[in-house]
Amino acid sequence: MSDLHVKYLLVGGGVAATEAARAIRQVDSEGDLLMVGQEINRPYHRPPLSKQFLRGQQSRESLFTAPSEWFVENHVQLRTGRRVSRIDTTRNAVTLDNGEGVSFSKLLIATGGAAAPLDVAGSQLPSLFYLRTLENAELLQHIIAKAAHGGQAHSKGRGRAVIIGGGPLAVELAGSITHAGIHVDLVIAEEHPLRHYTGETTGRWISRFLESHGVTVHCSRRASRLEGDGRIQRVELGSGETLPCDFVVAAVGVVVYKDLLRGTPIAAEKAILVDEGCQTSVRDIFAAGDCAAVFDPLFGKHRILQHSESAALTGQIAGINMAGGDAKFHTASYFDSEFFGFQMEVWGESRAVDRRIIRGLSGGDSPQFIEFGVAADGRLAQIITGARQDAKELFAGLIERRVSVLGKEEQLKDPTVALETVLAG
Repeated sequence: MSDLHVKYLLVGGGVAATEAARAIRQVDSEGDLLMVGQEINRPYHRPPLSKQFLRGQQSRESLFTAPSEWFVENHVQLRTGRRVSRIDTTRNAVTLDNGEGVSFSKLLIATGGAAAPLDVAGSQLPSLFYLRTLENAELLQHIIAKAAHGGQAHSKGRGRAVIIGGGPLAVELAGSITHAGIHVDLVIAEEHPLRHYTGETTGRWISRFLESHGVTVHCSRRASRLEGDGRIQRVELGSGETLPCDFVVAAVGVVVYKDLLRGTPIAAEKAILVDEGCQTSVRDIFAAGDCAAVFDPLFGKHRILQHSESAALTGQIAGINMAGGDAKFHTASYFDSEFFGFQMEVWGESRAVDRRIIRGLSGGDSPQFIEFGVAADGRLAQIITGARQDAKELFAGLIERRVSVLGKEEQLKDPTVALETVLAG
């Protein structure tokens, strides 16, 4: 028997749940709304954790998605440090980890995910860290400061770190930890950084860019063992090379929280499957953010979009629809990344790319380039820019319209030809 009934139950304490609450309140200012978050902190933005916050350039308070009074003023009940342990889809109810039952009219699952564990011999030793939560970031700040003060010596000071991974989080960490005076070895299993997003030309440029700022990049290498006397002091690579270090940070992906789905008919694969309106296969139950795979009509498939911008967007869509609206996911997915002052922006789907066209990057070092990912049918599937530009709406629109570039490849490569002219129509 449920102890409490609410009209809207939001399970998750991140950006997706916050944006869903905002969207609901724009339509329905009175319906009972409960947000349950597993972390003890109220919802916060994760992207700065690896960048401005880790570098000490952004305060803790500025990370939060809303001031504490916002929840009171908008009649949003916020319970932190609580977890939903079970969903009963037949009764539209959940059970919290303290045994309390809550029934609902509409449910949002926005539980996100956890840092994927590093599966390497020696990973049980101390001095292996992950970055997913605010507490992770605060601990890393302490570890970085300690290593910079009394860690292993290198040519420019003290402190040595090994980062394992080649995605956006890994390269952002490389930038921020190097910024603190620590020597960083970046170990990447793929042939270049950001392999799952960029083509070879852009990826190898990023590798050189990281090297030019002091990061030692080890591409096509895997960590085979973590070793040390009581804690990690070195990383052995599959090639036989050994990297000395004071600590290791693993950034090898995200594991979606799906335990809640056990015993329910909610459809899921690697993530919870939702339609364009962010509704699951069960009526009145929605999902958004990192735990969801939203159907993207631009590419005709479900996509897991584990970036803050997509979490906010899918949260908004879910909230609108939970309150009786009719919002759909139909925009070009987007995310950005920053390291050593380099700003990269990405629109679209890399997995749909058949070939790539580079505008700029003609052997130079300037980050002012654009990479166009072209699908097998000649239509644009992805756009990557190497520096922040004023053409966000243009790039998003090109992906949303799936513009064809057949017969226009050479013009696209020429920075002197206006994009609007080449891609009109």
